[in-house]
Formats: sequence, C-alpha cells, structure tokens
Amino acid sequence: MKTPVVIRAAAFSLAAAVMLAQGCGESAHSQRVRRDARDRYDRAGAQIAYDQARQAFQSGQFEQALGHVDRAVARFPKESSYHLLRGRILHEMTRVDDAHQAFVASAELDPKKPEPHYFMGILHQRWRENDRAAESYAKAAELDPTKLHFAAARIEVLTLSGRLDEADAQLTAIERRFEFSPIIDRLRADVHKMRGDDEACTQMLERAAVRDTSSPELLEELAFARYSKGDWHGALAVLDDPALASRTGRPDLARLRARNLILAGRAAEARDVLLAIRGDNDPEGRTSLLLGHACWRTGDWGRVRECGEELVKRRPEMADGYMFLGASAGAMGRLDESLAMLEQAVAREPERESVRRMLSTVVARKADAAWRPPQRASAGSVRSEAP
Repeated sequence: MKTPVVIRAAAFSLAAAVMLAQGCGESAHSQRVRRDARDRYDRAGAQIAYDQARQAFQSGQFEQALGHVDRAVARFPKESSYHLLRGRILHEMTRVDDAHQAFVASAELDPKKPEPHYFMGILHQRWRENDRAAESYAKAAELDPTKLHFAAARIEVLTLSGRLDEADAQLTAIERRFEFSPIIDRLRADVHKMRGDDEACTQMLERAAVRDTSSPELLEELAFARYSKGDWHGALAVLDDPALASRTGRPDLARLRARNLILAGRAAEARDVLLAIRGDNDPEGRTSLLLGHACWRTGDWGRVRECGEELVKRRPEMADGYMFLGASAGAMGRLDESLAMLEQAVAREPERESVRRMLSTVVARKADAAWRPPQRASAGSVRSEAP
C-alpha cells in the first residue's frame, strides 16, 4: 500500500526541519568555539604585551610601558588588570585625568578588585578631595580587609582632614586584626599629634620603634616627636642611632640636631653642625637662622652679623635678620647702628616680646653709655622661633 502523497510530503518537511535545526545548532556551537579560540588567542597575545608593560613600568620606562599596555588593552579590553596597570603608568607620567579614567574602567570590569579604588583614592587625595579619597580607600578596605595599607590610607586621610574621632574609630575597628603592626602605632601617633598631645605621640612612636627597629623613617618621626615634647637629649639619642647614619648630613636632620644641641646647652657643637651644611641651598634661610642663634650663644658676633645679613637679603620681612645685626653691632660698640637695626626688627614684628625687650635695653643703656649686649638668648625663645 502506497503512502499518500500528503503524508510523504509532511514527513519530508518534518525531517528537513529537524535537519535544519540541527544544522543551526552546529553552526552556533561552531561560532562559539571559534569565538572562544579567538579570545584565547587575543588574551595570550595581550598577556605578552602586559608582561612587557609591567617589566618596563618596574624599571621606570613609562613611555615604553604605556605602549605595551595600550597594545594589551586593544587586544583584550575586557581584562581589568590591564586597565589598572595602564592607570598606574599614566599616574607616574602625571597624566592624572587619564589615569583616573583607567582606574574607573578597571573597577567597572571587576567590581571585586580593591586596587582600582585604592589608586582612585590616591588621585582624589592629590586633588585635595579628601572626602572622596576616604570613600575610595574605604571601598578598597571593604573589598580586601586583609590589606592593612588600604585601611591605613583611609585613616591617614581622615586624620589629615581633622576627622580625628572617625580615625580613632577606624583604628579601634582594625587594631585587633593587625595588633602587633607598628603601622597602627604610627597612625595613633599621628592622631595624638593632631590633637597636640606630644607625650602620647612620642609614646606611640617609641612603641612602634620597638616593633620595627630597622626603619629610618620611623626613627626620624621619633626624633622630631621627642624634640616637640622638649626631650632634647632623647631626640639626640635617636639621631645618633646607626640606622640614621647615612642620613645625618641631610639638611633637615642636621638642623634638627642643631636645635636640640642649642637647647641642651651645646651651642658650639650646633654651630659646627650648621657650618657643615651652610653651603646647601637654603632659600628660606632656616640654616642661617639657627646658625645665628648658635653663634650668639658662643659669642661669635662676626658670624651672627653674617647670618643677619643673609636673612635680611633672603627674608627681609622677618625680624630675625635685623635682630642679629642689632645684637652684633651692639657687641662691637656701635650703639647707633644697633638701635637702628632693632627698630627695624620691632617694626616687622611689634608683638615679639624678646625683640622689644632688646630695643628697650639698648635705649636705656645708650642713655648712660653703659650698654652691653646680652650674651645668651633664652632657651624658650630659641625653641619657639627656630625653624
């Protein structure tokens, strides 16, 4: 019995439909296979360029690094790490707006990656957008609470912004996890310093120094903290630490040593320290100011005059240069010149008691021709007026 034509046609149509559907399925699968293969190929090529970019970045070859990472991004733009590295390179090249865009792209491609938010925080802090910086650092710390530097960056910017209670709260929240880290002690020291508590600041830095005995930066902070709280001998002991041996000739540390030596009654040693750095560039006149105080205490009136001339030249708005000139002129018996210079000093800082007192002394003693210059400045005035 023959199958009716209509039934044979229907069966043929059904078989054709099945075959067509199977053919479409194979085509979609093939396309997916080809697409995955192409992605793997592009990713492999992009990874090579990325590795080259990272090596160039680490060696400071930023232009070359940017060229490599641009090729990686062009080859495989879906990889968050490529945009992150690109942002870091652009940041080092001071192309900060482009860097920010790269960090945003990195964060969007991988919302769970903390590093883009951390680097965005650095940029916002650079732009003095401290609130936004704190938010970015907080996001990074939320995404990876095991990285102390994310939380520390947030606490630092809160402290710098004067949001000390918030900084305290964040320290309390993380200090158990990082209990023995000297970074926590240093962060607490910063909060205490901002509150004007030099004693507590010094205690935190001393504890940090016990936990990290090899950090020159920490020792520098401790030396400045001890100076601020009036522990001259303690500050000098820190500056004598062997870990700072390679830095002791740096002008800021040399001046710190000199300040402490002056206030500890060792002005001659302070003078020698300052003479050793006098040739360094000092547009603010900080070395001349301290050297003038040290020479005043040792009776080295010729150098006091030199320091006064230097300060009048560099910082004519300050009273100190005229004060040094007035004192040295008086020591050499030139009372009229001394009076004129001290009047110039008072005109510049009329509220400065030490200068007004010197002027009054010159006026009174000039009247009976019995004026003699003071041989020593008070420790308090040197401490408050020295840079």
